[in-house]
Amino acid sequence: MHYEQRPNFFLCDMPPEATLTSNMVLEAVDTLQRNAMTFLHPRSIEQQVSLIEQLGKLWMDEMFPYRCELLNHCGGEIRFSREIFSHGLDEVFRTLSRERIYQLLRIELGNENALDGWQRHLQSEEAPAHSTHHFSFRLVGAHYQQSVPSQLIVFMVKCLLAKTSQWIVCSRETLEVARLFAHSVYQIDNKAAACIEVVDESLMDSHLGAMKAGCEFFRTWDYNLRSPLKQERNFGFVWISRDYIKQNGLGRLIRNLANDITAWDQLYPHAPHVIFVQDRNEHDAEKIAELLLDELSDLNVEFPQAHYNEDSIRQINLYRNAYQMRAKLGPETLVFENGSDVSPGCSVIYDIDPQFAITLGNRFVFVKPASALEELLHVLEPYRSKIGCVGLALTPEESASAARQLAFWGVPRICTAGVMHRPCIFREGGMAGLDELTYKSFWERTYNA
Repeated sequence: MHYEQRPNFFLCDMPPEATLTSNMVLEAVDTLQRNAMTFLHPRSIEQQVSLIEQLGKLWMDEMFPYRCELLNHCGGEIRFSREIFSHGLDEVFRTLSRERIYQLLRIELGNENALDGWQRHLQSEEAPAHSTHHFSFRLVGAHYQQSVPSQLIVFMVKCLLAKTSQWIVCSRETLEVARLFAHSVYQIDNKAAACIEVVDESLMDSHLGAMKAGCEFFRTWDYNLRSPLKQERNFGFVWISRDYIKQNGLGRLIRNLANDITAWDQLYPHAPHVIFVQDRNEHDAEKIAELLLDELSDLNVEFPQAHYNEDSIRQINLYRNAYQMRAKLGPETLVFENGSDVSPGCSVIYDIDPQFAITLGNRFVFVKPASALEELLHVLEPYRSKIGCVGLALTPEESASAARQLAFWGVPRICTAGVMHRPCIFREGGMAGLDELTYKSFWERTYNA
């Protein structure tokens, strides 16, 4: 849609030649703060849940104009292919169901009505009445530099749920996602949309400080694979037990692993970078690596990868060539691939070195044998602060003890292999928590009051 055809509701709707002044930023901050108090704070949670439910129904409709317009940016401003992006949108809004949202409120705020008023926890003749209330902020902000769209959409939905105004600063890749989502909010509820501002980061260079000063919460998302070790809790691995393979075989497991790797081209936080297989000289890890490439190749037809610039392809080729050279030196490394020098394709590296390895995304994954989870965690100790998610393929008898072991080790999110790619809307999934977007007061009243 050309700029002259766009409704001018948000700063991102300004034509490219327009400039953003300090006065405009300060006025927008003040307006957003007032609008939150006027339009959102008095609302009930049920009203906000209904709004989110309506948004989900709109965006799940393949003929929804804003969805169609957004998909037209795939392969251009948006790096992902139409198929990958469309599937990702469905995953996001399927996750944001009414039941799931109320579950989110109970888990993160302790009560689904915690934002509606004082909630009593204890009252008797011998003890005071204790009440808590989560109050909404007036304005929160977020800066999305490099991130997958699911993170941005979930954050904007959480701001609606928390009944706070939101200022979203976006890179070129995420700008259209935020803009069109904000316009869809306006289509349903113009008062709620009056509490949203979306702006291109290129216009905010000299104004970011003024905007942040008006926010009660601000966070920057920058999932940059070029400097992965600088990031906390953004990586995942899979642990597969020998007994699970014996009981269930490899067919469904391979499909689950491939789904986790294919989603968002393995560029979303918590994507599996390494698949560890409990292997005692039975060559299960090698089998999984070989079969996994076949499944990834099949999915590449249904969910093709979008274009990559020359720099990205060069890095992938350098990484892949290094492991090809190692494979020539001995059987400890095997390379399974279907890419070329001009197209990244998919790569599965079998390697007996048990160390955690961070890949470049783009469906590039390691499969490594390991003897036991306890020994594996000892080896992975240097990466403890980097691991945000572990996918498990274990028998029911093994799952509870393994989850406990991983939890004590410090893993915030533990799930089944095959659902790592589904957006986790909870704080443990790397999202901002509702408790971060609100503030809590505790009221202790004497029992005679």
